[in-house]
Amino acid sequence: MAYDIYWGAGSPNSWRTLLALEVKGLKYNSNLLEFSKKEHRTPEMLALNPRGQLPILKDGTNAVYESIAILAYLDQQSPDKPLFGTSPTETGYIWQRVFEVENYLCKPLINIIRPIFFDDVSDNMDAIEKAARYVHAEFQTIEPQLNTNNYLAGDTISAADIVVFPMVQALLRALSLPVAKSFELDLLPFEKKYPNITRWIERITKIPGYENTCPPNWIEPA
Repeated sequence: MAYDIYWGAGSPNSWRTLLALEVKGLKYNSNLLEFSKKEHRTPEMLALNPRGQLPILKDGTNAVYESIAILAYLDQQSPDKPLFGTSPTETGYIWQRVFEVENYLCKPLINIIRPIFFDDVSDNMDAIEKAARYVHAEFQTIEPQLNTNNYLAGDTISAADIVVFPMVQALLRALSLPVAKSFELDLLPFEKKYPNITRWIERITKIPGYENTCPPNWIEPA
């Protein structure tokens, strides 16, 4: 039986769940909802998630929300191609990496991405510059780790990669927008400053089914 996934374009949390489904090779029905039309806040959606947020995974009568919880649920339901390891040592390390990127990298990334996407840079410039310093420091920590590992928790893609990858892609998307050209955050050129992270991004984009996970409005026309 296929899962039902309800998601929104441009939502990094939604991207996480789609990427996890593809990495694990699971069947799913994709339900893309439009934030602008409040489709994620209909009575039907609020019955699945009272907070009115996406993504939501529906598995029969079970509904799971919060993206990292969905990853853990999928791993328990479908143990093949595990995202959280196969031993206590692996599981502990992967969860440690998940919380590291979630607590120390994703939050400052949001503080850069959100004002750029919502055209609110002028009122948040100090916060953006401060966040960029945190992001640079975290990237400098990750960069040497990827000298010997293909992924953030070893040589196999894990939940740690899936949690942070959409956020890094969103950062690169934000920095490519015209409004971001008006200030310097010392994060570009990205491929020269962080070559190992750049190669890590390329590895993930080559995963079979990756194209099904990208925000549709981010895909360049052929």
